[in-house]
Amino acid sequence: RFIGCPQLARTVQRCLRRGAGPGPQPFLLEFAPGPGILTRSLLDEGFRVVALESNSDFFADLKSLENSLDGQLKVIHGDFFRLDPLTKGALKPPAVSSDKLFEAIGVAAVPWRADIPLKIFGIVPQQLERNRLWRLLFAMYECSSIYRYGRVELNLFISEKEYTVLTAKPGRSKIYQALTVLAQLGYEIELLHK
Repeated sequence: RFIGCPQLARTVQRCLRRGAGPGPQPFLLEFAPGPGILTRSLLDEGFRVVALESNSDFFADLKSLENSLDGQLKVIHGDFFRLDPLTKGALKPPAVSSDKLFEAIGVAAVPWRADIPLKIFGIVPQQLERNRLWRLLFAMYECSSIYRYGRVELNLFISEKEYTVLTAKPGRSKIYQALTVLAQLGYEIELLHK
């Protein structure tokens, strides 16, 4: 559910830095950072991080880390996969509204042709993994939720099974599916680490 190995945290940090030119990095939204091993690595490299954590066991320590820094880290109680639920009225944490989230971190909407306003990193839980990938894909095609603010860069740990489906080629009837076609049309899918 979270990165606990410092060596893997450094590998992920290098992958997130790839392709970035000089100058300020866009915000990085890290969901479910857990104990914050990757968070600390990213902060040490100069990233501006927003940590979206729903587990109260980790939230207090992350909040303490936020208080010791000068605006480089923002910690928000929430669950990335309960972002913009289909309910009316006030949301109870860990459910979060993307509008309130983006307002809290100070990210404004930009045109789709502009540079990305936000990078997102996290590990997609294998329970309901395909449903979560579909939900992200639907939001992208609808330009809703996180995509209402422009293009975002998703850096996700997913299972090898789902990666195989997302990158399947035509003719592989058992794995070439609607999810495959829509994901390949809407995303630039790249394997960063295995």
